[in-house]
Amino acid sequence: MEPYLYKKLVDYKNQNIYPFHMPGHKRNIENEIKNPYEIDITEIDGFDNLNDPNDIIKKSMDEASKFYGTKKTFYLVNGSTVGILSAITAVCKRGDKILMARNCHKAVYNAVRLLELDPIYLPLIYIPKRNMFGSVDEERLRQLLSENPDIKAVVITSPTYEGIVMHIESIKMWIEPYKIPFIVDEAHGAHFPFCDQFPKSAVEKGADLVIQSVHKTMPSFTQTALLHICSDRVSEEVVQDCLSIYQSSSPSYIFMAGIEYAISYGIRHKKEFGQYEKMLRLYREKFSHFRHISLLQKEELQQYGAYDFDPCKLVFFFEDTDWTGNEISSMLLKEYGLQMEMSERDYIIAISSIMDTEEGFERLYYALCQIDEKIEKNQKQPLSIHEITTGIAQNGGNKKYIPSKALQKERISVLLEDAKGKVCGDYIYIYPPGIPILVPGEEISKEHIQLLMEYKKANFYVKGIMKSEVGLEEGIEHSGNKEKSPFEILVLKEDNL
Repeated sequence: MEPYLYKKLVDYKNQNIYPFHMPGHKRNIENEIKNPYEIDITEIDGFDNLNDPNDIIKKSMDEASKFYGTKKTFYLVNGSTVGILSAITAVCKRGDKILMARNCHKAVYNAVRLLELDPIYLPLIYIPKRNMFGSVDEERLRQLLSENPDIKAVVITSPTYEGIVMHIESIKMWIEPYKIPFIVDEAHGAHFPFCDQFPKSAVEKGADLVIQSVHKTMPSFTQTALLHICSDRVSEEVVQDCLSIYQSSSPSYIFMAGIEYAISYGIRHKKEFGQYEKMLRLYREKFSHFRHISLLQKEELQQYGAYDFDPCKLVFFFEDTDWTGNEISSMLLKEYGLQMEMSERDYIIAISSIMDTEEGFERLYYALCQIDEKIEKNQKQPLSIHEITTGIAQNGGNKKYIPSKALQKERISVLLEDAKGKVCGDYIYIYPPGIPILVPGEEISKEHIQLLMEYKKANFYVKGIMKSEVGLEEGIEHSGNKEKSPFEILVLKEDNL
């Protein structure tokens, strides 16, 4: 067997493609690790055990906890995913109710599935101008808590993929009377503690459990993350036990050293973080003067419940064109050697970090100047999905079954355009960011179908949507007229035909 992936990575390294995406080290850091194989070990004498830390790993995590001001901080080598799974498992029993923001990462939905939880979805405030969602709806939070006194935990995402930071203290105020754990997926906010001008972390604002992906915005290896216990409401021993279930029994010492190095780097380079923040302000100002490209700004989000905004997220919207985010992202890569983090129907996201260079920002600015001119010369009517998204925002998902029960039922494949009123039999989402558009057990509306068709027309890969000519998974029955549409979706059989 040839080392295909290894060779491709080496080749990619030599292509001068600038990374406006995670991991936060941006392939732009030098330290004592010249050859990772030389220091790759297992749990040998003198190096402790991540799943039962008593020596050097415990000392390192204790120092990290002291820096963050937490009750306990755990190193994670399987990403924020393992932190989310462990946090929810530590505070919920099988079959419990959980209140979760609809924009939670798929790891939260997987925890719901594994524990057979009954999810109550907390809606988000819709931003019509941007065709995206802002903060959680705190009035609905209050109502849902009152209507469901048996909820055992609340989970939200802050900051969101787009950088929107929730009002953690206000949300905590509504949750506190019910004495239930408040979990914050702060995967995209690991850099917050290292610069005073950045938003404050949920660790400081009252969350009980906070999960951060060190690799997303700090100089650390992919898959490295932190789980913070911030109050006495959650047992350290229970969380450690849950981590030992979900996390690898052979954790990478290189990853653990990477976490330690990233935190140490942030502490030692406070001055550089200040310089980075100034450079961000400079280029955010330059990015704000395009004619047909606009940058998401903190000021426009406040009326939609956003408490703060992460300036390190560069979210670009494109007006006066029918080009999709996918097409713009592809143009930036092929013509300018710039790799974006994520593309949506109406926008793209570039993630910046302390490791970015002025040369990288200047390359992005030059490329967007050129694209802005191209839009000027080739203006077309933008394709709007505003009404579609508005319908989904207002109606939400009509839950017929909890996800675990839906996935146990017999499923069939039907044509997407014939799926209205049927019950979804799979998770439907775009990755990144991995936020489900539909969840197993939810009724499929005409707005869902329209939105999914728009994504497919714009050449997005939608997980859970199949091409009818490809064939179906073994053991799944098919029903429908293949001449009618090229796309199929799984639905529950007994409830739909």
